[in-house]
Amino acid sequence: MLKQKWVILLTLIVTAFSVVAGCSYGGNQEASVKTEKSPSTKTESGKFDPVVEINTARPTAGIKFKDGEDINNNVHTKWAEEELGIKINNMWDSADNGAYHTKIRLALTSQETLPDVFVVQNRGLVAELMESGKVMDIQDAFDKYASDRLKKIYEENDEGLDQVRVNGRLMGLPIFTTGDATDPMLWVRQDWLDNLNLEAPTTIEEFEKVMDAFTNNDPDGNGKDDTFGFTFSGSGGYINWMSDASFVFGAYVGNYLPKTYQLSENGKLVYGSTQPGTKEALGKLREWYSKGYLDKELAVLDPVKATESFIQGKSGMIAAPSFAYDWPLKDILGNHPDAKVVPYKLPTGSDGKTARFGSTLNENKVMLFNKEFKNIEAFFVYLDKMYDREFETGDFKYGYAEGYDYALVDGQPVYDPAKFPEPQKEIYDPGAYSLLWATPMIPFKLSENQNYIYEGNEPKTNLQDRISQANENTIKAGALNYKMREISAPDVFLGAPTETMQSKGENLTTMEVELFNKIVYGKEPLDKYDQFVKDWYEKGGTQIEEEVNEWYESVNK
Repeated sequence: MLKQKWVILLTLIVTAFSVVAGCSYGGNQEASVKTEKSPSTKTESGKFDPVVEINTARPTAGIKFKDGEDINNNVHTKWAEEELGIKINNMWDSADNGAYHTKIRLALTSQETLPDVFVVQNRGLVAELMESGKVMDIQDAFDKYASDRLKKIYEENDEGLDQVRVNGRLMGLPIFTTGDATDPMLWVRQDWLDNLNLEAPTTIEEFEKVMDAFTNNDPDGNGKDDTFGFTFSGSGGYINWMSDASFVFGAYVGNYLPKTYQLSENGKLVYGSTQPGTKEALGKLREWYSKGYLDKELAVLDPVKATESFIQGKSGMIAAPSFAYDWPLKDILGNHPDAKVVPYKLPTGSDGKTARFGSTLNENKVMLFNKEFKNIEAFFVYLDKMYDREFETGDFKYGYAEGYDYALVDGQPVYDPAKFPEPQKEIYDPGAYSLLWATPMIPFKLSENQNYIYEGNEPKTNLQDRISQANENTIKAGALNYKMREISAPDVFLGAPTETMQSKGENLTTMEVELFNKIVYGKEPLDKYDQFVKDWYEKGGTQIEEEVNEWYESVNK
């Protein structure tokens, strides 16, 4: 549920960034999809005549409309019909992601008609749909209708296709986001560092010294023993999209982060929580906890709840995404107006070993197509046009709709709604009205351009101009995200829960989370970890590793 909330919040933050700145699947696997033209044909302008229809469905939580508009009738649906000859019909909508996915699953099991084009953000449901025989093998359609620039985007981010690739065939399309939206960095109370004449930590050893000072040397100068070093979430494990501790493990295990599957030297996927070095990292966390450097309640703190001690001025460091200053860390100013929060690179191990949690390229968002869909060419025309915003070309050179996400003043784009010719209180995001639910992005382009501006270069594009107008923390955080891209370690396993995961995974996860927290709390000896590794494999882990490797082999044939 919390992960769904951040997706909505991240969409709003990206929009605000523009303001500030800104077995077999599918039956016969090898059968080619029918790509013959529909009765409608494209004119020279690229518009379909007569109009073609694309039926879809979607959740509407968090979407804001101008007066008189709704999900069925808005500036985006009008543009699609008038400029492309594509009429978008919403068969139904739901209040939130949970209700939406439930309705898609019910449509699948009750033999109801699926939408022509629809997004799914649930790995298990994606697999069910691909196994159902009701979704289209789009490989031939992609080869025939995808534009050169679309093909290049997907070729350069080929690993993102693994979630929908079966026996070398595409059964859907991932909808790419920034690619590194939730990859963490270290956010530090710079004013505390300055008060204690300390430098930001670059190694785990230095990190430990700063934690000790933040805990014992009264960094806020209030004369009270009411601060500690570092906050993170332990309620569901230590690798999190917010309030993360992945870099602590990365300093000892490299890419083999807990709760992820990573490629070993022999080319096989292995489970990070059972790999050498994990015990040493747990021992270090145990030591820090005993010294009072960590939140005493970390085992019950979810990723958002764990930020509260930082916002309240109790903890001095937190590992969180590049957008975290805009939400939620900036809330600290309401409690401590003079607080200075600055992002830094994550500390490394003494031998230079390092890794951090890595986002998936699409945040698990996949677009699927009804097997009976007749207008697949129209979809690829539409998708290519939606990328005009990223490429700053065509209809969307400055944004999706003048007066919504931008305005022109003296011929120049303006992204602050208060400066529009007809001032607005907020930006409206037409990308949220689209078939894709959001603006499709080129992975890592945003952070690459933030790095470009951070290094002192003059803006040459609209995106770079928007970035240059952002607050210093946002620019620096984006640049650090780009500079640390090589140490990100996203989970290599992108498939649906395997058979053994479904039957035994919950118990294994509970066993892991409970034991790790007990070790850190000092309630179980560190050596109990060795028994955990043995138990994990004996109670289903061996079968799970075999199954994830079968999946990996199937998508890499």
